[in-house]
Amino acid sequence: MNSVNLVGRLTRPPSVKFEGEGSQVTTFTVVVEEPGRSERTFTTYVGCTAWGKTAEACSLLNAADVVSIVGKLAWTKRTAQCGQEHSQLCVNVREVTVLQPAEVLV
Repeated sequence: MNSVNLVGRLTRPPSVKFEGEGSQVTTFTVVVEEPGRSERTFTTYVGCTAWGKTAEACSLLNAADVVSIVGKLAWTKRTAQCGQEHSQLCVNVREVTVLQPAEVLV
């Protein structure tokens, strides 16, 4: 089963685009910090993509919001400016919940 559950903080505001016949696509990056041995913290940046109604909900997120994400892993391909094709592992978001809004963190 391909299921991902993450809790992390948005690195910047989400990017919203409209594809095809007006279907909304929202992309954003979540930083997940995990404590390790000897007081060292491991940081992972996870790319996330949402479509449709979920994309609408994700478009309302703010930079530095702490969110809970449920989704699945997927490979995405993109072509760089130099013309080289790259593959990237990302999360296709099915549900998003704001656990702590950015303004509370001040």
